[in-house]
Amino acid sequence: MIDFQQITSSSDPLFDKMYHLYTHAFPAAERRSLGALESILNYEKRFEADVLMIDGYFVGFFTYWKFERFIYVEHFAVDPSLRGQNIGTEAMNAFLLKANLPVVLEVEMPEDPQSIRRISFYERLGFKVLQHSYAQPYYDGSGNLLPMLIMSNDPRFADRHFSLIKSTLYTEVYKHFPEEK
Repeated sequence: MIDFQQITSSSDPLFDKMYHLYTHAFPAAERRSLGALESILNYEKRFEADVLMIDGYFVGFFTYWKFERFIYVEHFAVDPSLRGQNIGTEAMNAFLLKANLPVVLEVEMPEDPQSIRRISFYERLGFKVLQHSYAQPYYDGSGNLLPMLIMSNDPRFADRHFSLIKSTLYTEVYKHFPEEK
C-alpha cells in the first residue's frame, strides 16, 4: 500500500530523494530550479509536496497546488526502476480519493510514444483532454511558452472554468503575466 508523506521543508531528509527524481523525470523547461523549489516549498502555503512510500521506501512524489476551486498537480513521478508495477495508478487513484476538488494537470503534446502513453495513462484514470489552446510558461521567467494540453478528472468543470484555471496557473504558479495587446 502506498503512503503519502508530506514534505514541509527542504530540510526534510526525503527532499533530496524527491529532488533527484524531479530533475531526472522532467526537462529543465518544465521544472523549477533547486532554489525556487526550496523557496516555494518553504513559503507557499497552497503548494504541497508528498513523497510516495511503500514499506518505508521512497517510490515517487507528487507536487500540487490547492486552490479554492481546483487542485493542480504540478509534478508527479514514480522511480523509473519501479514503473510498470501499477504504482503510478495506485498513487493517482489514492490522490484522487483524498482530493475534494476537481484535479487538473498539464501533459506534453502527443508527439512521441512517451507523451502518448502518458496521456493514455491519465485517460485510463478518468482524465480527459480539454479542447482549449494552452501553453505552459517556462519556469525560468523568460516569457517563452511551451505548447501543452490540460487534462482534468472533471472535464465539465474544467471546460466551463478554463479561463479561471489558465489565469490561476499563469499568475499563481508560473508568475507569468502576459502583456495586454
